[in-house]
Amino acid sequence: MSSEISSEIDRARLFAYKLMNYRPRSESELKMCLARKGYSNEVVDTVIKYLMQLGYIDDKNFARYWIAVRAGKKGSYGLRQELLNKGIDVAIINELLAELGAADEFEAALKLAQKKIALRGGACSYPILAGYLKRKGFSYSVIRNVVEALACSEV
Repeated sequence: MSSEISSEIDRARLFAYKLMNYRPRSESELKMCLARKGYSNEVVDTVIKYLMQLGYIDDKNFARYWIAVRAGKKGSYGLRQELLNKGIDVAIINELLAELGAADEFEAALKLAQKKIALRGGACSYPILAGYLKRKGFSYSVIRNVVEALACSEV
């Protein structure tokens, strides 16, 4: 390996460390960031392989982290889409989202709905609230339960 490629690998590795210092990254996400920075496929693959050997890249752990951080802000549909966008395998997503309880999702949606109602002066119609929760990635059944719990008007 030439010293030029070796130094490029070192720069790419330092850049990857810098990215992962802010928050964990998925393998796909890190590959995209390194490629966007202009590193060759050979360098990107070498750095990714090295970081995986060290245990710094683990998509399952990343997905677990992402769900823990985002579960109060997004419903299971929203979390699924975010993880798919980050290149996480569908099997991993399904496994981890199955662990997310329906009661937890309801509580998260309820808190978001209450916050939305408070921001709107204490009143919020069904279409506005349902649309808001749908954009947050909650299922229709969760939305219906939240709206019923809050007794929102159908207007």
